[in-house]
Amino acid sequence: MSHRSNVPLALAALGLAIFIPLLWGVAHHAAFIGAIDDPIIAAVTATRPTWLTDILLTITALGEPAAVTLLGVVLAAILAYYRRRRYAVFAALSIVGMSGFNTVVKHAIRRLRPFVQDPTITPLTRIGGYSFPSGHASGSLLLWGTVILLSLTLITNAPVRRWFVGIALGMIVLTGYSRIYVQVHYPTDVLAGYGLALFGLMMVWWLMQPWLTATTPTGWVNRKPKS
Repeated sequence: MSHRSNVPLALAALGLAIFIPLLWGVAHHAAFIGAIDDPIIAAVTATRPTWLTDILLTITALGEPAAVTLLGVVLAAILAYYRRRRYAVFAALSIVGMSGFNTVVKHAIRRLRPFVQDPTITPLTRIGGYSFPSGHASGSLLLWGTVILLSLTLITNAPVRRWFVGIALGMIVLTGYSRIYVQVHYPTDVLAGYGLALFGLMMVWWLMQPWLTATTPTGWVNRKPKS
C-alpha cells in the first residue's frame, strides 16, 4: 500500500484553523472581524487606477463559478487525454465536488455583501447572493491549488513546473484581492474561502493518495499520448 504523506493533513488543519475562527466571528458579529476587514479594505481601495481595475475585473471574471467549472473540466479532459485518468477524477472531485461546501456555508451564515450593508459603497461589479465565505476565493484555490498539486506531482521539467506553480499561486492571490478591490467581499470572506477550500482540497488529496500513486505519476507533460 502506498505511503500517505502527513503534509496534506497538516495543511488541511491549517485551513480549518483559518476558517473556523472566522466562521465563529462572523456568526457572532465579533469585534475582531471588523478589526481585520476595515484596514485591509481601506488599503486595497485607497487607489484604483484604470489599468489595475481593468486587470482585476478580468481576474475576477475568471473566478466566476461557471469559469472555474469549465477550466476544471478542461483540466480533467487534458489529464484523461494523457492517460492520467485517476488524476482526472481527482481534479473533477476537488474542483467541482468540493465547491458545494461553500454554498452550504453561505446559506447558513447569510452575511450581506458590503454594498448591501453600506449603500454608500459602489461596487465595480454586481453580484447577488451572500458574502461569506467568498466563492471566488474558494473556487480559485480549488482550481489553481489542484494545478499546483498536479504540477508538483506530474511535471518532471523543473522550469515548466515552476512556471505552472507561479501562475497558479498568482491567480489564487489575485482572485481574492480582486474581490476586495471591486468591493463585493470583505477580506474575512476571502480568507474564509481560502481556508475552507484548503481543508477540502487537502483532505481529498490525502484520501486519494494511495489510489493516485498506484499509477506511474511522472513525466506526462513530456510525453505524447499513446495512439
